[in-house]
Amino acid sequence: MVKLTIDGKEITTSQEKTILAAATENGISIPTLCFHRKLSTLGSCRMCLVEIEGAGKPMTACTTPVVDGIVVHTKTERVEKMRREALRLMLVNHPLDCPVCDAGGECQLQNLTYAYGIEHQDFVAEEVERETPAFVTPLIRQWPHRCVMCQRCVQACIEIPGCHVLDVVDRGLVSMIAGVNPDDCISCGECLSVCPVGALTEKLSPIKGRKWQTERIPTTCTFCGCGCQLELNTVGKRTIIKVTTDDEAGSNRGSLCVKGRFGYDYVHHRDRLTRPLIRKNGSLVEGDWEESLNLAAERLGAIRDHYGRGSIGGIISAHHTNEECYLMQKFMRAAIGNNNVDSGSRLTHSPTVAGLMDATGYGAMTNEMDDILKSDVILIAGADPDVDNLIFANKIRRAIREKGSKIVLIDPRKTTLEKYADIWLQPKPGTDLAWINGFIRVILSEKLWAADYVRGHTEGLDELKRGVEAFTPDYVEKLSGIPRGDLVEAAQLYAKAKASSIAYGSGITQHINGTDHVLGLANLAMVCGNVGIEGGGIYPLVIQSNAQGACDMGTLPEFLPGYQPVSEEIPRGKFEEEWGVELPLDTGLTLTEMVEQILQGRIKAMIMVGENPLITLPNPKRWEEAINSLEFLVVQDVFLSEVAQHAHVVLPGTTFAEKEGTFTNMERRIQRVRRAIQPIGDSRPDWAIICQLASKMGYEMEYTHPSEVMEEVRRLTPLYGGITCDRLDGAGIQWPCPNADHPGTRILHEDGFHRGKGKLTPVEYRAPTERTEEGFPLALLTGGHLYHYHIGTFSKRANGLSKVYEETCVRMNPEDARALNISEGDMVRVISPRGEVKTRAKLDQCLVKGMVYVAPGFRDIPLNGLIYADFDPVAKIPEYKVCSARVEKI
Repeated sequence: MVKLTIDGKEITTSQEKTILAAATENGISIPTLCFHRKLSTLGSCRMCLVEIEGAGKPMTACTTPVVDGIVVHTKTERVEKMRREALRLMLVNHPLDCPVCDAGGECQLQNLTYAYGIEHQDFVAEEVERETPAFVTPLIRQWPHRCVMCQRCVQACIEIPGCHVLDVVDRGLVSMIAGVNPDDCISCGECLSVCPVGALTEKLSPIKGRKWQTERIPTTCTFCGCGCQLELNTVGKRTIIKVTTDDEAGSNRGSLCVKGRFGYDYVHHRDRLTRPLIRKNGSLVEGDWEESLNLAAERLGAIRDHYGRGSIGGIISAHHTNEECYLMQKFMRAAIGNNNVDSGSRLTHSPTVAGLMDATGYGAMTNEMDDILKSDVILIAGADPDVDNLIFANKIRRAIREKGSKIVLIDPRKTTLEKYADIWLQPKPGTDLAWINGFIRVILSEKLWAADYVRGHTEGLDELKRGVEAFTPDYVEKLSGIPRGDLVEAAQLYAKAKASSIAYGSGITQHINGTDHVLGLANLAMVCGNVGIEGGGIYPLVIQSNAQGACDMGTLPEFLPGYQPVSEEIPRGKFEEEWGVELPLDTGLTLTEMVEQILQGRIKAMIMVGENPLITLPNPKRWEEAINSLEFLVVQDVFLSEVAQHAHVVLPGTTFAEKEGTFTNMERRIQRVRRAIQPIGDSRPDWAIICQLASKMGYEMEYTHPSEVMEEVRRLTPLYGGITCDRLDGAGIQWPCPNADHPGTRILHEDGFHRGKGKLTPVEYRAPTERTEEGFPLALLTGGHLYHYHIGTFSKRANGLSKVYEETCVRMNPEDARALNISEGDMVRVISPRGEVKTRAKLDQCLVKGMVYVAPGFRDIPLNGLIYADFDPVAKIPEYKVCSARVEKI
């Protein structure tokens, strides 16, 4: 620690701080324009000049480190004059258009100009005539004359998304910021968010509004599991005109991906359902709420009473709030009387819940996302964070930049993080258990394992040793294609580090052995003592916004809320007393099991809330047959989805912008969702619809606000025992949070495993069920899409996202394409043993020969008709990642 004096105030601070940081944390204001706390210091604007006694000239506070004993003056006549002159020079070419500038009222240059009493332009330069160039993304407009050349945007693009799209071109008065690598732009808007003036403005909404004309509602993004905090800027509580961020809020700290910043306008899309629909004479026609709810309640009640309580199934999507998911499972268990309730989390997150719960006691991310910044080695398996979870990818880049973290990337496809990887392993699709077991064998045989940790905190070591014995580097190379030397090097790098973390994505989970993959990665982490420590941990990267929360809330056929088994008497009794009913004992049906039960005549009716199995699940023709055989189908959604077109009653729900509630992000952080606008048309929040339907069926759910639902969750669910809406007004809280005094849990298992000891489980390798063969020589890979979300229900209706990526495509290695006489942009057929789709070809050097890649975020490419219809025996997740195919030019 060092002591210094700033403006007569004695300060003690750490020696790595700058004068600016020391002043700021002690309430002393020093003006800046180029400084931003997320970025490396630039020192370009000269506004933060200070005088240090004994120094010959003023120094920039943002770049000058503190030194013990120095005396700093921030407001001397000399530095004030220099700051004023710096401002005058910035205004030489700056137009005085504050009344029409989008940044008016919150422009840092405007504020400083006013503060320093500058009323006119003292210096006038010859006006530079130039065309306003099209910016690197159509979602942002550039105003070059407003630019003060602080270079924040350049630095932000390099350091945060790692793109280096922008740079300074030309010199002197004609210099400007321009795109030097425009093809690398991902339209994240990081440049827009850090611009201190109006040189970059949002170009999406035709309606504009100044800060004092709009209301900014803080809420949680709905486009992935990061749970980013953003502000919906609204006019009259009716129209969203843009998204802004608070640099201090959430784990994203002001950053967003393109979906979060520019994907909001689907909320106002003309396709929105605004009134209930009822099927009459074979067609869906508009009805009113009373008629629709009465019909739904009458028919569901009659089917339940006639065929039995097990004759109805219910599913809800993982982008609904915690409160809505809780009410959905309560509706099914208390009003209907069975455990046939599931959610869209089944299709992404279920192997994590099953695998990590078995291994460690909790089916969730072990450490908070920011803890990745303390990792010495980060192993990234089957994930493309830049596409699916950009904010987490930004944290990985920060860990590399600030800590020097090493990266082990394991993926068949070359992702954007490959350029940062110290080692990149490319296993054949579906062979992940081979390299996982191979890692563990290398670590055990070379005595790199954490012996004291394993013996003191885990069980099952001897069985694990026997289970991995066969996985020699040579054997792993034969199975996976990973060279033996690379495997050994990567295993050693992971094991020798003080703290290593594992981040994995859908390339690990969306397999018929996804649960085994997760168990294997848990084995690897525990063998090296990397669970329950800072910088270690296991990071499942979640695609859906509330996949974690949906599971937490009990939309699982085997668990009540908080992962309390339906078969256990004590937790079940607690819910029975609260709900006033006798609850069923038997485990219900998963989403993927329901189709067969429908076709066998055991399920007669379904209620689907925001989920669309005709697009998300394999074998869509079989699902369509099943849905058409139902006696009654109720769908709640914001758009008329494919499955809603088969419904008997369609009830219009609302988007996240029109409701209150909470989401739980992938680091277990519960955060507020706040209503920014009134419900569109006659739509209603889904939590209210579920309550009204239950009440009409004779089971009263008399909640008036989602906060009352969360209060019930708190009473019944120990993981959420300390959660109240008032406590969530800040940064949110991570579960477990057992009581109102508990701050939440950053790192799971720091004080030992929840289940007593971590469980090491040998997992048997199984070769992929489907392999490439004659007639289908290519491996079809599926994954996320930077510009679209899930199946595109929302993102394909977002005007901004369509501007930057409109068309669907199949990505191919250029050599494969040449062999098939396929050129960039050609229309092609992608054919599997089960079906085909038509799309355009895009040549991609990131793909190795023999692989093609399609993102499933497009409803006009129904990939579910191509994939193999088999399921993980534990998690019941479909095999989305291993599929043989061929591509033909049309």
